[in-house]
Amino acid sequence: MNVGDHQRALLQTALDCAVPLWILRMQDQTWDYIQERATNCSKVIAEKGDLILFRSTKKGETAEAFNCLAEGIACLAFCPGGVDLFGRHWEAKYDHT
Repeated sequence: MNVGDHQRALLQTALDCAVPLWILRMQDQTWDYIQERATNCSKVIAEKGDLILFRSTKKGETAEAFNCLAEGIACLAFCPGGVDLFGRHWEAKYDHT
């Protein structure tokens, strides 16, 4: 296993834990809220996503980027059909009619 494979495996494992927790946290939220969070998370990932793989020297910055990635994936899981990413599939049921 090379370094890239090791990093991918660690990221997958961490997301396997974090994404379901974010899904549980958002189950009772409105669709507008989920969309707003997805937009906010995407901005953080666009600006700081590299810090997930290349740890920041600034305390908490890598954790913030990772949490935004996990929360953003959880938001996408509420879309019809869920989301496939990093070799995983997440799908949440949204029934707020």
